[in-house]
Amino acid sequence: MRKERWEKLFSEIREADLSGVALMPGPNLFYMTGLRMGLSERPTLCVVEGRGKITFLMPKLEARKGESAAKELAGEGVEADFDVVAFSDEEGPGEAFSKVFSGAGVKWGFEYRAMRLLELSLILAGIPGLEWVDAGEIMKKLRMIKDESELESMRKASRLADLGADIARKLLAPGRRGIDIAREIETQLKAEGAQAVGMSLATGVDTALPHAGTSTREIAEGDLAWLDLMVCVDGYWADITRSYAVGELEPEMKRAYRAVLEANEAARTKARPGMSGAEVDALAREVIESYGYGEYFIHRTGHGLGLEIHEDPYIVASNTSPLAIGSTFTIEPGVYIPGKGGIRIEDDVVMTESGLKSLTAYPRNLIDDDRKLVV
Repeated sequence: MRKERWEKLFSEIREADLSGVALMPGPNLFYMTGLRMGLSERPTLCVVEGRGKITFLMPKLEARKGESAAKELAGEGVEADFDVVAFSDEEGPGEAFSKVFSGAGVKWGFEYRAMRLLELSLILAGIPGLEWVDAGEIMKKLRMIKDESELESMRKASRLADLGADIARKLLAPGRRGIDIAREIETQLKAEGAQAVGMSLATGVDTALPHAGTSTREIAEGDLAWLDLMVCVDGYWADITRSYAVGELEPEMKRAYRAVLEANEAARTKARPGMSGAEVDALAREVIESYGYGEYFIHRTGHGLGLEIHEDPYIVASNTSPLAIGSTFTIEPGVYIPGKGGIRIEDDVVMTESGLKSLTAYPRNLIDDDRKLVV
């Protein structure tokens, strides 16, 4: 499977007329090599040259990881000339960087959102006249369309996200605090196999802030609450938001809830392959505007999802690119009324030949008068 990824990457490098790309520790490095590494004061790069050479440039204490990755990739049929260039703490990285980059060409792709001045300055020392472009544009082409193994990991994460939404529903009650409920959700999800968990659980007037964080106040009867929950499995994320009523809501907030619910459904059910992010954004936005809440929908309708919680494609008015089959993203319209409260309903979806298929499945309508959970 990674063999195909590498073939596409080498092809993109040549098509862009680049000498190569340099991948930093992070999602792109994991996607191409399986290496999970973090940033430190010791720089690490995977240097990919268009001529078919892959070099793991790293501190000696990490060199075995590079050697193992090279062996694994070769075993998967990746056709490349592999090398590991390591440096000791005493030597420092300067000579190693010079060895890898000197004579390797002058036009490179770097990850604009990841590369630091530390790595850039070391590369500049080895390449007079260095030119660079954003390698993120190349990598998003590779990563945007998910293969079946990636989708399966996202399904697993989504099942845990659904579980977290259910735990929240059962625990939300007057007198409790969001921060305590959030701790319980994280504990239970990690016991069920979640690799990582992140969340915000806002209650009461805090819900009027889209990024409110987790509330520390005691929940009161009649409060709104929303849980924005992120769950990671096998390196892939699910991201769900559900809004809850703790007791009876005032009529205006019920109406706002209906607007968001219908907007979520409209975008999920009417989106089709070939539509742009802007067109799907409009599907949700038109519903909320029809209710008169357009000024309170203050963020995009969604964002791409996968190895990162926010990645391409973005479901926003400025994205006029067609949404490809196999791309995964969120649908998350919201209405936020200052001083009163806010509602957001977020699902993870994958674009298929017949439209969007939802990965998250927990009931979305949680305020019916008969208190039943209705999808």
